[in-house]
Amino acid sequence: MQTTLKLNKIIGFLPESILKEWLPYFEPVELALGQVLFEPGRIIGHLYFPLTAIVSWGHILENGASSEIAITGREGMVGIYQLMGAAQTNNRAIVQKAGSAMRIRLSVVLNSFNQGNAVQKVFLRYAQTLMNQISQVSVCNRHHTLEQQLCRMLLLTLDRQDSQTIVLTQELMASLLGVRREGVTHAAHRLMNENILHYSRGNITVLDRKALEERTCECYSVISREYDRFLNALV
Repeated sequence: MQTTLKLNKIIGFLPESILKEWLPYFEPVELALGQVLFEPGRIIGHLYFPLTAIVSWGHILENGASSEIAITGREGMVGIYQLMGAAQTNNRAIVQKAGSAMRIRLSVVLNSFNQGNAVQKVFLRYAQTLMNQISQVSVCNRHHTLEQQLCRMLLLTLDRQDSQTIVLTQELMASLLGVRREGVTHAAHRLMNENILHYSRGNITVLDRKALEERTCECYSVISREYDRFLNALV
């Protein structure tokens, strides 16, 4: 059980004493593609630690339009805002990649977090990393081309899984990027024509990662460097 838990980087950095204390409260769950974990305005009672699943955070406007602002995989957790005192979130958390995760009641984690020990250090450092990602993605969505945004999204997803194939429909990609499906189709076809990607029935296989990195903007490297600093700070 503990070995499985430590597939998640945050859990892996927790002191053994805390992990043993939380162990009876962890609940393994399987998250389905497109499953909504949190909705804006809803009270949140659990936190999620992805193991193989990837969760996308999206901000929704009054007219229903939405755009992805961050993704969370095995490097983090879903629900960090609730540790900062918020009872609810203003964003939607939707499963971008189906897979496994560990769920735990917020009250269990909050009790340890409020003691100001090593648990607080780990989560606050991760919160800084997540805020960096949110701000960088926001700038990316405003100033960079759709193709660059698509490449950034695919690279960040690859970093959170072992396979080079991403299960993601064009409809979901368009929804996450906050654009029309046609725009995603055209951007994907350009990458396919250059043998960077292969796309078939919702499966995107990256054939040339180096070329994909060359086609994205600086936002990917900024987010990646911050994540590396997060890991090094806790070693």
